[in-house]
Amino acid sequence: MVAAIPRRRDVPGRMRSMTSDPLQSEPLEIRIRHVRAVDAPSIAEIMNARHVNLGTQRFPYHPDTSIASRIADDPAKFKLVAEMGGRIAGYGELETWPDRPRLRHGAEIDMVATHPDFRGFGIGAALLGEMIDLADRWLQVSRLQLFVWDGNARAIALYERFGFVTEGRLRKFVFVDGQYRDAFIMARLLQDAR
Repeated sequence: MVAAIPRRRDVPGRMRSMTSDPLQSEPLEIRIRHVRAVDAPSIAEIMNARHVNLGTQRFPYHPDTSIASRIADDPAKFKLVAEMGGRIAGYGELETWPDRPRLRHGAEIDMVATHPDFRGFGIGAALLGEMIDLADRWLQVSRLQLFVWDGNARAIALYERFGFVTEGRLRKFVFVDGQYRDAFIMARLLQDAR
């Protein structure tokens, strides 16, 4: 049962174990892999979650075709899911710019989103850690950036924990839940992270 899993927020990385129940000896693991077309219904649950809508530029409801299009293969994007206990627990996107020669050294974390049933279990940290590992060790990315809305303290704390620093504020950048919100651009430079 998901509610029995102890809350752990310090779980960056690829494969992590969490004991689900004191009576259960087998730990539940967070497994990161590339998204598949069959994941669409679970991704829709994540994308339609209120906390995800409040932290992204997406609308509260997504048609099936929109979800299918979002998770379709794209050579410039790495689309990952986190699995826990046999369920899709989170979704993340790392966008690269291979066709933009002057920006090839950079990439953007386009999304880190957790299923409502799995918030607080280290899913976001596991996804972010894997995308950072991919950028640092495989893609030759020296600048990794992201946007986050002012007031999203939970996400900002996660990003700071992984070495992202705020580079600037974009005033009234996005319209969310009936009001304009500022955004921060945050970045992590590879030479600063080592």
